[in-house]
Amino acid sequence: MCVKDAFAMTSSYAPRSRSRLHSDEMGSAWMLNPTLSTQDAETRGKHFEVTRTLKNEYSAEEFELFPRGSHARVLELCGKLEPALAEWCERYPAIAPSRLQSTALVGAVAAIPGSTFEQNVLLTKVGLITFAIDDIADGEIGELTDDESLGMVDRYLLTVESPDSESWDAARGEAECIGAALQELTRELMAAEGAVRFGWLWREHFQRMISGHQVELRTKRLYQTHRTLPAFEEYLQAGQWTISLPMWAAAVLMVINPQVEHDLSEDPLIEDILRELGLLVRWTNDIRSFDREYREGKFNGLTLLMRRGMSEAEAEREAVNRSSRHLRKLESLTAMLPSSLEEWGKSVVRTGRFCRNVYLKQEFHHWNS
Repeated sequence: MCVKDAFAMTSSYAPRSRSRLHSDEMGSAWMLNPTLSTQDAETRGKHFEVTRTLKNEYSAEEFELFPRGSHARVLELCGKLEPALAEWCERYPAIAPSRLQSTALVGAVAAIPGSTFEQNVLLTKVGLITFAIDDIADGEIGELTDDESLGMVDRYLLTVESPDSESWDAARGEAECIGAALQELTRELMAAEGAVRFGWLWREHFQRMISGHQVELRTKRLYQTHRTLPAFEEYLQAGQWTISLPMWAAAVLMVINPQVEHDLSEDPLIEDILRELGLLVRWTNDIRSFDREYREGKFNGLTLLMRRGMSEAEAEREAVNRSSRHLRKLESLTAMLPSSLEEWGKSVVRTGRFCRNVYLKQEFHHWNS
């Protein structure tokens, strides 16, 4: 058990004001070529201003975020989600405001027909909290040592397993604030209709995400101190889960509660779907973040491909091809789902394709301001 007092934050910490975009402004930010604003960079994260230019040209299909016929519906829901999420984030200001609009848009893209607004707000909170946990684990926010970061994310896992097991103080610092938000979110998820049937799956994938973050922190330090890289498959084993989309997709089942007649714990199809979802986005995330991570002394999938003798442009092309193969595999796997899971499968594909193509188009959290 971690000693709670060991994780007191030493950095200054105060709630920050947040600007809000209207739906038409959010639409413009995604439909036009993005321009980066570094205004109020402190609230965006330590390396928000770093971006990367693609080394190859790709077809227009690679950049299609969602079918044009769904633009109005997606932007309308996004416009409703964003202020609802902002209200939640005002109570937990450690969640970076640069995450807000993009996560609301993902929530709107992912929305399952027939789902309620409250369900979509809850699921979009899951997206926000995963970005916040990643920010803590990666040192994007806060001033934790490595040992403190490893212990803190252990406490996050304990909170998901039993929400009352940990005591959190949102005013104590960024990591504690995120813990308090996670605690509240976990209680809301455990009250969802499908919590009894699907809660185990969500906790399993939350655990994989946390374990992956811990592995990535340790391997990052080995690379920085000894220039030691992990094996290719070892990197992907962690990276497919730290991208967090598989954990989110499991949460969707908890909230939507499809009437599944068989035991999903004995269904390898679900495991395969969640793995392909993680891998298809992992590769394009690595494409977009390569320059930033290189400057920070980190590695990613492109680094490992280049270690095999590829140029940066060749590694980028290979990563795009791998992502495309995972997307096609995901489409074929979800087509095998029973009718009760059909809409969930469509949402998974829709969201995976959207996130993948966003990374090809721009940094995920870069917005016009």
